[in-house]
Amino acid sequence: MSRLYVPNEILRVFKQLYPQLNLAEIAWKWEVPGKIYEASFESEGAHYEVEITVTGHHLLTEKKIKNVPKVVLDAVKSKYPKHKIDDASLVTFSNGDVYYEVDIISPAKEKESEVLVREDGKFVMKGEDL
Repeated sequence: MSRLYVPNEILRVFKQLYPQLNLAEIAWKWEVPGKIYEASFESEGAHYEVEITVTGHHLLTEKKIKNVPKVVLDAVKSKYPKHKIDDASLVTFSNGDVYYEVDIISPAKEKESEVLVREDGKFVMKGEDL
């Protein structure tokens, strides 16, 4: 398994966001090959993923959460009443927009999907890996 080369500019942007973290403990991969780097790490008991473009623009930060706001849960349950909710993340975009990414499992096929819901409960989209 080869290690992903992460340019200094990307590391600099990451360190501006998380100066307290040790870069040697960050797992890097391509979110979109050749376009978006993804850093995965644990901090203060939570799992994070940070996406940074090859040009050094911070796109978003995902934080795994246990407590999803009721308005978001109600929106997901309303649209997918038979699906099981598996996992959730708080997604904060660099422009300040906040969304919730909720992993749901289909009862018929036991297939996992992700839904993106705004913090006001408005459904945005469903996909395989958002």
